[in-house]
Amino acid sequence: MLDEIISDDELLFRGIIESNWDFENDRPSSAIFKDSKGVSVDRSAGRNEEDCVAFLREKRDFFKVCSIEVKRVRENSAFVLYKYLLDNIYHSEIHDSIEKIQIKGSKAKKLRDNLFCIYP
Repeated sequence: MLDEIISDDELLFRGIIESNWDFENDRPSSAIFKDSKGVSVDRSAGRNEEDCVAFLREKRDFFKVCSIEVKRVRENSAFVLYKYLLDNIYHSEIHDSIEKIQIKGSKAKKLRDNLFCIYP
């Protein structure tokens, strides 16, 4: 288990499946931030970018992998929560707020606009 406090300078990584890619605008769809169970991400936790991507891709062959700074998530009034799993100590979630899980509307679009695609 990692430290539950996630610093602003830490990166969060999200695997993108092909059906969630907006080919017309060459970017992820904002739908990747609209999960009713929380947006699943992996935190970097001191790992380099290549190791983070490799760890994500071990579980699933994602079409793309994107990252976002924790600081950008918080600047858009979303909440980052460390929720490790037995098979993934890096697992975290992005929620709308402390009280509300699902992110809707413009907040999801703003988060999407702060992503950087790093793979491939």
